[in-house]
Amino acid sequence: MIDDDSLTFALALRAKGVPVPEIAQKLVIKEGKNAGKHPSVASVYRALVEAEEAAAAAEAETDLPLRPTPVRLHRPDEPFGAEEIGLRERLVAQRAVLAAEVVRS
Repeated sequence: MIDDDSLTFALALRAKGVPVPEIAQKLVIKEGKNAGKHPSVASVYRALVEAEEAAAAAEAETDLPLRPTPVRLHRPDEPFGAEEIGLRERLVAQRAVLAAEVVRS
């Protein structure tokens, strides 16, 4: 098992270009039945991939647009397009479902 400190060390070594087998030899398991031994190369690969996936997911969450998408406002006498009619129908249906749930509560 690779703890957070070991993972941070492994990520730093990997960023410097150290091969994963060498990283595995530099790490030592601190707890459990394998305490004092080196983790397997597969365990180090797995931990590095999981850390990269977690970092990518965190980065994707912060990839929000800086400005809202511009919207064209309609005047009361302008007809709606097909996309707007579909959106309106979905919103009306959602409102009906929410109103029915409130009545049941």
